[in-house]
Parts: sequence; C-alpha cells; structure tokens
Amino acid sequence: MNIKQGGFCMSFLKQWSLLHVFAISALLLGQVSLLQAQEIALRSVDFNALSGDNLQLSFQMTGNVAQPKVFHTDSPARVVLDFVGVKSDLKRKKNVINAGGISSFIAVESAGRLRVVINLMKLVAYDVKVKGDQVVVGFHSAGTIAKESHKKLTEKTLTEFAALIPQQAINKIDFRRGNKGEGRLLIYLSNPNTVVNTREKAGKIELNFLNTSLPQAYAKKMDVLDFATPISMIEAKKVGSRVKILVTPANSDYAYSSFQADGLITLEVRPITSAEEEEKRKKKFPYTGERLSLNFQDIGIRSVLQILADFTNLNILASDSVSGRLTLRLDDVPWDQALDFILKSKGLAKRTAGNVILIAPTAEIRKLEEEELASKRVVARLEPLRTEYIQINFAKAENFRNILFGNSAASADGCNVSVAGGGSGGGGRRSTKVTEDYALLSNRGTAIVDSRTNTLIVKDTAKQLEEVSKMIQILDKPVRQVLIEARIVIAEEGFAQELGVKFGAAYVGDNGSIGGTTGSNPFNQVPGDIVTPVFSNLAASNPYGALGMTLASGANYVLNLEISALQDDNRAEFVSNPRVLTSDRCKAVIEQGNEIPYKTVSQDGTNIQFKDAKISLEVTPQITPNGSIIMDLIVKKDVPGAFQNDGQIALSTRKVQTSVQIENGETVVLGGIFEGEERNSISSVPWFSDLPLVGWMFRKTIQGDSKKELLVFITPKIIKDSMKMR
Repeated sequence: MNIKQGGFCMSFLKQWSLLHVFAISALLLGQVSLLQAQEIALRSVDFNALSGDNLQLSFQMTGNVAQPKVFHTDSPARVVLDFVGVKSDLKRKKNVINAGGISSFIAVESAGRLRVVINLMKLVAYDVKVKGDQVVVGFHSAGTIAKESHKKLTEKTLTEFAALIPQQAINKIDFRRGNKGEGRLLIYLSNPNTVVNTREKAGKIELNFLNTSLPQAYAKKMDVLDFATPISMIEAKKVGSRVKILVTPANSDYAYSSFQADGLITLEVRPITSAEEEEKRKKKFPYTGERLSLNFQDIGIRSVLQILADFTNLNILASDSVSGRLTLRLDDVPWDQALDFILKSKGLAKRTAGNVILIAPTAEIRKLEEEELASKRVVARLEPLRTEYIQINFAKAENFRNILFGNSAASADGCNVSVAGGGSGGGGRRSTKVTEDYALLSNRGTAIVDSRTNTLIVKDTAKQLEEVSKMIQILDKPVRQVLIEARIVIAEEGFAQELGVKFGAAYVGDNGSIGGTTGSNPFNQVPGDIVTPVFSNLAASNPYGALGMTLASGANYVLNLEISALQDDNRAEFVSNPRVLTSDRCKAVIEQGNEIPYKTVSQDGTNIQFKDAKISLEVTPQITPNGSIIMDLIVKKDVPGAFQNDGQIALSTRKVQTSVQIENGETVVLGGIFEGEERNSISSVPWFSDLPLVGWMFRKTIQGDSKKELLVFITPKIIKDSMKMR
C-alpha cells in the first residue's frame, strides 16, 4: 500500500514538473514572438521652425521607443543619437535640410542599433525628448546663430564702405514686360556711378544700394503677377542708409541678368525651359545615378562590380584582364560617380551600349574601338551609293555644295557666299584634299549643282545623305531683313548788326545844286555827291537803310551827316534722310550726289579731275538673339563750298564712322558737331571818337553771332514677314 502510494506520489510530482517546464517554455516563446512582432523602425523625419528662431526635428517611429543615447562633437558640429533595436525605413541614408543652421542628417544601421547624426553649421544648445513613438530634438536660437557671423561681417563691411561714397538717390522705379515674356525692372538713378550689389538669396533676387535715398512713393510692394512674367513681386524699402529692392520670382525656373548704363539699371528675368534647367544641373554636377554607400577593406574589384550590378540592375561585363583588389569607403555618392573613380584607380575604362556596360583595361577598349572603326570603313567602301535631288529654296545651291566639301563659305562682308575651294563652276568633286573631319560627304560622295533650278544633286551612301538632308533643313531658311534709316541734320542760326556814320562837306553850285561844278571848287567835288568823306567815312557796307542831314551851310558849302545801318537775322535747317534695306549680316551702300571738277597741274600739263560730293550711307547690320541690332556704319555728307582765289571749289565734308548696338525700332544720335562764333568790332577815328556828345559820329559798330550744329540720327527696324506681304 505504501509502495503504491509512494509510486503514485512520484508520478504526480513528475507530471507537475513537466507542466511547469512547458509553461516556462511557452512563456519564453511568447515573449520572443512578441519582441519580433514589436520590432521598431524609423518611419519619417519632420523639420519645423518655431518662434524665437528655434528649430525642431521630429523622428517618427513605428512604435514606442526608449530614450536614445545622445552625445555631440564641437568640430565638426554634430549631435549623435543612438537607438538600440531600431532600424531605418527611410529611402535615403543622407537627407539634406540646409535651413536654420542644420545642414543635413544621416541615419545608419549597425550592430542592432540605429545611429542618427545631425550635422550643424555651429553647435547650439539642444534637448532631446521622447513622447511615445516620437523623438523630438529641439535646437535653441539656431537660426540666429547660423546667420550671426555672416550678418556681422556684412553689416560692418557695408557700413565702412558706405561712409566713403557720396549721397546718391533713386529717382524712379518702373517695370515692363519684354517681347518674349521676360520681366524688366528699370531703376533710374540720379548718379550714373551709384554703387549697387546684386545677388541671389533664398530664392529671391536682391539689389542693395549703399548710401542711397528712396522717394516715399516707391517704398512699397508691387504685385506684378498679372504681367505674365517670371516675376511675381517687387519690394523696395529703406534700411538705414541703404536701399534694398527684393525681386520675388514666380517659380524657380528662371535666369536673370543685370546691366547699368547712363544712370539706368535694368534687371531682366526671363523664363528657362526644362531642357535648359536639366543642362544647367548636369553642368553643375554631371552624375545622376542613385546614391549608395560602400565600405570595404581589401575587396576584389570583380566583387565590387558585382555589387554595383546588383544595385543598378544593369548588365556589367568584365574582361578577363580585370583583376586586383582595393579598399574603399564611399558615403552617399551616385553610383555612376563611384564606378568612374573605381575604374580610374585601376586604369580601366568602360563602354556602354543600352543597359550593358563593358569594363576592360583602357588599352583593350581603345583597340576594340579602332577595330570597329576599321570595320565600319570597310562597310562604307562597299555600301551602295544613292542619288538624291535636293531643292534649295532660300540660298544658293553652290554655297551648300562648298559646305558639303568641307570648305568655309562666308565672304568678308558676311553676306555673299563665295567659293572657297572645293571645285569651281558646277563640278562635283573636290579639287583640294579635305579631311573627313570637315566634309559631310564621304570619299566616294559627289555633289553637283543645277543653277537653272537651284537644285543640289548629291550622290553618296544612305547615312551621308541623311546627314546632308538634316543640314540643309536647318540652314536653308530665309534671312531676316533690316531697314536702316539715317537723318543728317544741319542747323544754322546767324545774327548780324552794323551801324555806321559818314561825315563830311559838300559843295553847292551857283545854280543851287549840291555837288555842282560851277564856280570855285577847292575840294574837287563830284556833282551829285551829297557827303564827301572829308572828316570820316565809317558807313555800313551795303546798308539796308540810310539817313542824311545837313548840319550847317555857308560860302557855297554844306556840312552833311549820313547815318547807315543794316541788320541780318537768318535761320536754316538742312535735313538729309538716306535709307536702305538689307539682309542680316549683309553690307549695303546707298549714295547720291555730284562730281566736282578741279584742275591739277603736273609735268603733263593741266588736267581736269573729279571729286565726289555726295550723301552716302554704308551699313552692315547684325541681328542678335535678343532682337537688338549691331551695326557697322559709315555716314557721309559732302557738299560744294566757297570758291577759292584760284577759281577752284572747296569741298565741305561731314562724316561719322562707328559701330553701335541699338534696340529694334529705337532712334539714337550717333554724334554731333557744334560750332559757335560771336563777333563784336568797333572802327573809329582816333581822338575824335572819344569826344563827348559827338564822338559817335566817328565810330562804326559791328555785332555778329552765328551758330552751326550737325547731328546724325540712326533708326534700324527689323522687317517682319507680315510687313513683307503688305
């Protein structure tokens, strides 16, 4: 009985122990599965700017997280957070912020933990708070500290520099829309030498004027969005002794330029296309591949290429000559940049075709390309030739034939295209050897011209004919024309005044006639002479009026006085208006005038030669991409002058030769000459002219004032297609 009971007791204890073991195992397994189910990951990061220049980074987790381990470094300025048992679900390891003193942050997993490194421009006070599934890192006065050093330096420099320049002023601010949708900000200055600093800051264009005043009427914000330009807002304000003008673009796809001339600052903002934006981005940083990080010690280069192939999903074919090992550490770089540096470090090169990349030593790649080039030349020599008839619409077919042979076709004046080698007449083969680098035809190709129909007949391979057709399609276009109008204005203004006196005695004859010859005539008077210049003859030359009077008479003689005077007042204006129509970059000449004969004396005798006296306009215009016109000008006006002592005619010449750039339809003054002459002269009899009361009878006064001015105006106009049709 006892044995049975004892056996029963032993069995019960064993069963209880087994149940206890099973319960503990189930509890442990449940905890493991619970831990696996509650694995925490970093899901997103938010950046917030708070009041008082405080910033905040919020790390959002998938579940509740424990307090991370936090430490920082001063140089470089960084704050590091370590999260145990947390992984990252962010798409990128490195994320750029560039705001408020925070440049970027990096999230990296390593050994069962997640490390977040926050890169700062300057270390500031911070705190870390855990709120359930969110970790908040706050930075105090980060925005102020990030700007502090630059702001202090800028303000100090500007203040010191502004004290050295005189007071300046802005007279007017205007805004206009260009023909191609560009926005133009026009700032009129009182001083052409006003100091202005233009820069792009925080997505805006900022203009700073030192020691400058601004009228209150223009110190405001102007909404110009309705003009349909890349500019949406213009704000002008006074900041201390400076004036700041902020231009806010409507979007980020714009390009701007500014220039200052004659007291006018023009800021032009134009839209750019997506292709220009892409090209700009490629020039700034040519690598566009997805970013990755690599950190290996003494790894085979083939293994690295395999990793890149798996990352990019590209087919990489490595030559048997590719070997070696390397150590690399690349953090968040584009994969194509990483591949280039790896290949350069081992003397390798690549060749891409579609999604396949061949990697081999540089010598092997070069040899492969040379063999392919030789093979293509063999194929080209055996390829059948085709003939194509191309109608040339706007140019001369001979010009395109010269281009096909690789010869330059531009003449000196940029208009008429001349034959510069490559055969003459209608010949189809090159008369001189031209390398294939310049010729569009192959060595077997020929080109001839039918001048009657202006047709180009080309015989070559199909590939070369395709290149020829593409070239002609681009170049065979009508050339724009320009109407150039010149005005030569000569303005003359003159004033002359002359006052004279004739004082003397006259003989009276017995019959009572003045100037008679009867009786004694000691003064040998001429009959009819009223005033004989015995005392003075200061009469005006060719007077328009005269007043004669008798002062005294006796003994058959009279004392007479004659006052003569004249006054001329003349104004004249001579205008010459030559105009000529020509094509872009094509020289044009128009002239009108006479040939002036003159004598020359030499060993062969006296000969008659001729000199041109004419009005002429010679111009070569060039239309720029923005619609303005650059012109090389020679404007002349020659007219016959006065006769010389030897009977020859003098030639009066006026000429201006210059190169100028003018906007379409605008009129400018090319130059001018002003001549002025003022003359005051007094002719008198000595001693007698100084007598009181009667001294004026012994004086002759002449006053003259003449002015002459020459001005040359020029006005170019681009002829539009609609105007041609009219």
